[in-house]
Parts: sequence; C-alpha cells; structure tokens
Amino acid sequence: MDKIYSRKRIRIPMIKKPKPKKRNPIKLCLNLIFLLFVVSIVSFVFASYPIFVASCKTAAGSKATHIIQEEVENRMNYYTYSDFIKIEKNEAGQVTLMQANTVLLNQIISKITNDIQTRIDQTPTTMVYINYGSVSGISILKNFGPKFEIELETAGAITTQVKSQFESVGINQTLHKIYLELNGSIGILTPIGSFSKEVASQVLLTEAIIVGEIPDTFYNFNGMKQDDVLNVLE
Repeated sequence: MDKIYSRKRIRIPMIKKPKPKKRNPIKLCLNLIFLLFVVSIVSFVFASYPIFVASCKTAAGSKATHIIQEEVENRMNYYTYSDFIKIEKNEAGQVTLMQANTVLLNQIISKITNDIQTRIDQTPTTMVYINYGSVSGISILKNFGPKFEIELETAGAITTQVKSQFESVGINQTLHKIYLELNGSIGILTPIGSFSKEVASQVLLTEAIIVGEIPDTFYNFNGMKQDDVLNVLE
C-alpha cells in the first residue's frame, strides 16, 4: 500500500492591530489653554502697539514740556523785563525808544537750551501704563494691564526763536510779551522699540505794561522779523 505524504501546516501568526492610545484629557486641556494664551498674547501685542506708541509719545511730550517750563522759570527768576528791554521817554512821558539787550538775551537763551537738553538726557525712566480696557474696549478691564518703562533723550538739537507781542490793555497802555519758541525731537527708548516725538513749545520769558504810545521802531531784537516786532493790537 502506498504511503501518503502530507506537509505540515504552517501557521501564520495573526498580526494584532495596535490598540488606540487613550488621549489624556488633562494634557489636551493644558495644550489648549497654552495655545489660547499664545494667541491672546500675540493678538494683544498687535492690537496694543499703536496705543503703546501713542501713549509713549504723549508721556514724552508731556515730560519734555514740563522740563522746558521748569528750566525757563528757573533761569528767568534772576531777571526782569528791564534787564532785556531799554525804554526811553521824552519830557512829555512818551516812549521814544525801545531797545533790546541782544547780548544778554542770547546768553540766557543759550543757557536755557543747554539746560533743557541736559535735563532731558538725565531724566530717569518714565512709566507708561497700557490697560486692557483701551485695547479691548471693555471698560471693566481699564484697571488691568502691563506697565512699561521708557527713557528719553534729545534726538537732535533744540532750535529756539524769540518772538515779541504787543497787546492793548487799556487807554494808552500796552502789554509787551517776550516769548521763546522751542522746537526739537525727543528720542523714546522702550523695551519694544525706539521712536521719536517732535516737541514744540512756546514759553513766556517776561512781560511788562508800557504806558504811552509804542514807537514805530524797535531796534536790535535779534532773530525777530520786523512784522512780528511791530504787531501792535488796536
């Protein structure tokens, strides 16, 4: 009887599918919170930057104007109107000549300008506060927000110009005012970036009431146009 040969069966192992990993709800929640935090920070930076720049420029302009007024006042405390303007009258009491002390006036203006530049450069940091209410428009958040320190410095030379003005204040009485106009650029250094603010200020140097008619000629007032000097208001 013939033998019947049979091959052994080869069993192929079953490939088990990997079980899906269970997602950790706590980790998922933390990732979502972190993502929302990053998005909110980026959105706040983009939305608040124009407000931040405007706030810095406002603070710098206010600080510079305050410094200008203080330095002018401190310097002018030692002088009076008669130190700058010489008035001559005739026997009838009429004003025949008004002459400015140009040398002294130029010296005082030069000192004031240097004092202002030095004071601005030596100014300590100024705080600028940005609240979330200004950015988001939600008034309830107006007391919340970050604070930034900014530094000021003179970005360029401060230019000055002296101007004179006459105002009629009564019968045969004229108020004479001498102003100092200052223009300059203030540099603003911040943690985010740096920019500048143009500053223009007009400060009263001195004034006095002149009794009598103002003469048609006003001599030696340096840096002034004749039309500005003879601006007598009726």
